[in-house]
Amino acid sequence: MPERKYAQYVITEDIRPKQPPPAGFLKRLEDQRKAGNYTDSAHVLSLNDAVARGALYFDAVWMVAKHGEPPTNIEIAHSHDFDEILGFFGNYKGSARELGGEVEIWLEDEQYILNKSTIVFAPRGLSHGPISFRRIDSPILFFTSGNGTSYTRATGKED
Repeated sequence: MPERKYAQYVITEDIRPKQPPPAGFLKRLEDQRKAGNYTDSAHVLSLNDAVARGALYFDAVWMVAKHGEPPTNIEIAHSHDFDEILGFFGNYKGSARELGGEVEIWLEDEQYILNKSTIVFAPRGLSHGPISFRRIDSPILFFTSGNGTSYTRATGKED
């Protein structure tokens, strides 16, 4: 079969080059895990300029279960030099609008508690986060996408 002209634009495997997470990110997650407060998750796919030349960035993760009492913080407050979309989609027993859990997100100094499938738009420069999963009753698809060619932070440093 001849090679297809646009096959590089159909992504079915996680082929992104390994990029180290922001400094301190893994330590924060490990500290929460040691305290018995963590989430089970399964990375789905990513897209960025390194995968398909000129592509915007996209990342998707199934958040499967939450362990421990306090909310599990998966992201600190930060901003970007690009616009970002954050999505939280439920997979809850026959209702795509129900989140099947509860997520806390901050936009600047405003707290939002999500319990419905939600899209959050964070314009360039808007501080968003922390993002914390309070409860996961059924898997939640968490995705981020931005009109930058890779995920980078303009502000927000891990401890």
